[in-house]
Amino acid sequence: MAEKSTYHGRPRLSGAIVAGRDGSETEPPAFLSNAEIAEHLASLAQLLSAQKENPYKVKAYQRAAAKLRNMSESLHELVQDEADLTQYAGIGDAIAAAIREIVQTGSLRKLETLRAQATPAVASINEHPRLDPRRVQRIYKKLGISSVQELREKLESGEIETALGLRMAQHVREGLTDPHAMLLYRADDLRVAVEEFLLGPCRVRRAEVAGEVRRRAEVIAELAFVIDTHDFPALVARLQRYGGRTPLISSGKDNAVFALSSGVLLRIQLAGTKDWGLRMVACTGSKAHLKKLTAVTGSLRRRDVSFPSEQSFYRKFGLQYIEPELREGYDEVERAAKSALPNLVTTKDIRGELHAHSTSSDGSDSIEDMAEAARERGYEYIGISDHSQSLKIARGVSVEDLWAQIKYIDKLNRRLRGFRILKSSEVDILADGSLDYPDDLLRELDYTVCSIHSRFGLDRQQQTERLLRAMDNRYFNILGHATGRLLLKRPGYEIDVENVIDHARKNGCFFEINSSPDRLDLSAENARKANAAGVLIAINTDAHGTGELPLIRCGIDQARRAGLEKTAVLNCLPWEKLQRLFKR
Repeated sequence: MAEKSTYHGRPRLSGAIVAGRDGSETEPPAFLSNAEIAEHLASLAQLLSAQKENPYKVKAYQRAAAKLRNMSESLHELVQDEADLTQYAGIGDAIAAAIREIVQTGSLRKLETLRAQATPAVASINEHPRLDPRRVQRIYKKLGISSVQELREKLESGEIETALGLRMAQHVREGLTDPHAMLLYRADDLRVAVEEFLLGPCRVRRAEVAGEVRRRAEVIAELAFVIDTHDFPALVARLQRYGGRTPLISSGKDNAVFALSSGVLLRIQLAGTKDWGLRMVACTGSKAHLKKLTAVTGSLRRRDVSFPSEQSFYRKFGLQYIEPELREGYDEVERAAKSALPNLVTTKDIRGELHAHSTSSDGSDSIEDMAEAARERGYEYIGISDHSQSLKIARGVSVEDLWAQIKYIDKLNRRLRGFRILKSSEVDILADGSLDYPDDLLRELDYTVCSIHSRFGLDRQQQTERLLRAMDNRYFNILGHATGRLLLKRPGYEIDVENVIDHARKNGCFFEINSSPDRLDLSAENARKANAAGVLIAINTDAHGTGELPLIRCGIDQARRAGLEKTAVLNCLPWEKLQRLFKR
């Protein structure tokens, strides 16, 4: 038997000989983690994009790379076991062949060929596969540079944003930055994979997610699980083989932390039947929440009392059960002591969608298709809110075409029973605070969603005055994605939130929580402020196709974090009541 050695902390056989491509004998390739295999595919996708290859092919490799990073099974071992890789979603015959080649040879011939053929400018960015080569080449040409180092310098100096805009600068920043966090909805996919690994190959008796994911935080830096197992050291050893190789950061007698290839940490906390509830409480709440909680309950390290469930813990100290989304350290502990916590909104409370797009602008489905999908979800109405005329990049609807759409929706509604299509528009708020359509046209709409899509560079005072002037228009109803942020991409423009909320309250205007996973705008903090001021909030998906309507769950998460009850949410109301609220 061959002698065992280690490579990056992972045992592998040494001394074994395999045949090289030219027939010569050579050492076998090192054991590869899923993340390392994914990097090959992502790099290939980048170079294929630079050669203007079929975009569907490029996206297939990009999606496969993202999928592989979250897979629990070791691809290297699957290839060695001659498993059928096409059984996994997103892996077709071509990608499966590429994975086998990477594992068996340590490289990918197609990738090496494209690297050899690439221009120096393209070759220089291949160590950063999330960069779009065509975008980078535009920057190189515009700014007269030719290296990643110069690209980084131009980004930090602000020259890329000045010359090519905020979105281009944000793409470069994202592409050059190693990920150390992920959006919640992507973390949900990772949670499922880790949980299946814990309950399957690791044979734990019980596993429940805790921490940021359970609190439904917008951005996740750590994935935490409370687990029950009879052999914790064996579990730690097994988890180091998750996805082929997952480094152990720290380990104690009942807890361990690992570095997942996706860029976030994995924290494991051991618990038993008697202290399960206690550990779930301790591992779910934020630091601010736990500080306030322990001021009432004392230390959470106690071993003298049995807390098999979280409910038993709260009952012991005379507290109302605190939903995980509320455990952020605001006033939830004080309210729990008075049994005065809110009855949080749920997806079942939603009666309709108030912000959706169709093929009239940049949506992928027709008005009829969007309406049918909404009705299938049990909704009573859907508002078609296509982009207004100034947003050319989103095929904004002209004045004439919006008049035609209004008449078309009226015609459709005459045929519908028990469901209504609402006439709306996502109206651009122009730089001077005016709205993008004339009042005589806005008057014909059932309501408006008014949003900023340009001139993000205005300062806090200018941007605030822009919003206040827009709200003074009697046809302004809902402020869409109030700060324009994109999570992990751009922070959004600055506004005086308290001033805008107060102006909305006085003028009878409303806000939305945009359920798009990379927006979730309003933030939970700002939604909490609006709610406290008595300003109602719509939970909208901003759906650009029927497949995005289920993303309402992301907005519901955000609303629950803000402590919203259904009485605070516009689209928990029937249209008859909504209609009266929208009349100013």
